[in-house]
Amino acid sequence: MSAAIIIFDAKHVFVKDKISGQDLFTPFRVDFYNKFVSDRLKHLIQENVIQKGIDIEEILFHSNEGMLVPSEIYNSDKKEDYFKLNYSEINEDNIVVDEEIQSIEAFLIASQPKWLSAFCVENLPQTPMNNSGKKYLDKVLATDKRGNDIHILLKSESFDIVKLQNQKLYSFNCIAYDTMTDVIYFLIAHLKKFPVDVKNAIVFGREQDILEVKSLFSKIEDFKNISLTTKNEKQLIQFLS
Repeated sequence: MSAAIIIFDAKHVFVKDKISGQDLFTPFRVDFYNKFVSDRLKHLIQENVIQKGIDIEEILFHSNEGMLVPSEIYNSDKKEDYFKLNYSEINEDNIVVDEEIQSIEAFLIASQPKWLSAFCVENLPQTPMNNSGKKYLDKVLATDKRGNDIHILLKSESFDIVKLQNQKLYSFNCIAYDTMTDVIYFLIAHLKKFPVDVKNAIVFGREQDILEVKSLFSKIEDFKNISLTTKNEKQLIQFLS
């Protein structure tokens, strides 16, 4: 049976074939949520996925805000309070959710749109839903054995940056951006704070963003000794599977 994955990224919903990475229908934009939008999205999924015998294996959501809290001090009842330590307020349209990352004994706290939670509970209650940042961290920590690397997961309005030192997590940040130039400048700033020389930079993102990153990366003197590896959305889906 064919399989699909649903990705919620900012205001867009993508439903992709899990093997090819191809969109099963045109990405659906959600500027505001109401019954009409809910019914339209439900119809698109029903017509283009379920009625064709395609199994929806997973829902991934890209959060624009996220932070790690050590398990030893974590209290799930206070996740909103932890969240406010990094972010001054919680958007009224969002809820705060948490997921445990056992390999580093920490919890990832992130924001999630209320409408997304409501839609999935109503229409896809049996389908597992995960934060892409959490899955990405799990995979990187399990597979990257090279040493001092930086990983970047580009999303529509933010990016996750993961720094590894001696194959262990050094830091994780979720940062908002407007342009790829912003991403590059943030990367330069993070490199200057890193206590060791970075050997590799691995960037996942959309094709158009990857092309711009490659162009900018080649022009920056600070990056001359760093090997850049770029991967597209199809490769991200395969990496997270």
